[in-house]
Amino acid sequence: MPPKKAFLSVRNLSYTYHSKSGETHALTDINFDLFPGEFAAIVGPSGCGKSTLLDLIAGFVPVQTGYLLYPSGTFPPSIGYMLQKDHLLEYRTIYKNIILGLEIQHQLTPENIVYVKSLMKEYGIADFADVYPRQLSGGMRQRAALIRTLAGKPSFLLLDEPFSALDYQTRLDVSSDIGNIIRQQRVTTLLVTHDLSEAISIADRIIVLGKRPGFIRAIIKIDFETEKRLSPKEARLHPKFQKYFDLIWKELRPNEK
Repeated sequence: MPPKKAFLSVRNLSYTYHSKSGETHALTDINFDLFPGEFAAIVGPSGCGKSTLLDLIAGFVPVQTGYLLYPSGTFPPSIGYMLQKDHLLEYRTIYKNIILGLEIQHQLTPENIVYVKSLMKEYGIADFADVYPRQLSGGMRQRAALIRTLAGKPSFLLLDEPFSALDYQTRLDVSSDIGNIIRQQRVTTLLVTHDLSEAISIADRIIVLGKRPGFIRAIIKIDFETEKRLSPKEARLHPKFQKYFDLIWKELRPNEK
């Protein structure tokens, strides 16, 4: 079987912040491939450049050293970006929030409206179309934020700690739901998280960064060797889950015995 063609190739990527007080080296020599339809996660210690890497890939900050290559020839692809805060506008209904991006981009076509309503129905938020964000739980707000992101039909989804503001039980439920939604939509996804359990339970591969300046310590493929894909909740109960956790923990704490 021929090797799978990468969706994104990151090559020799380094980044330095410049300020009046001097330079801060955030990332050094980052190299990895992301494949079509893959759900990958980035983990690492605080301050190692995880969010900086996501911002470089999103195009929010310019690349200084190295390059990003989309072998498909589409550069940049249609990117959806989801943050820790849902940024729903309290004076707009949930439906109005979800179509906001389409309005701004002048893409509120009949076809896209049908698509949005189908997403809302399929993922259990259609009954809340006319309510306001303050009337929803944190988990439902994040689900609405994801559907808003998917409304533009992105080919690439970037998630920066999207569940970290939620309590533990809600986080479990929402990460499971959102992981399933993303896989059903077959969107190539890159998640930044500080939660190892979350990364192991939801990702196909995990990119482990070392301390600042961030560098790749390891890239670990997650395979529970089951006939069907496990939900995040099921994955946490699998015997191999703890083995992956211990492996990644050792990569993050190389000096600990």
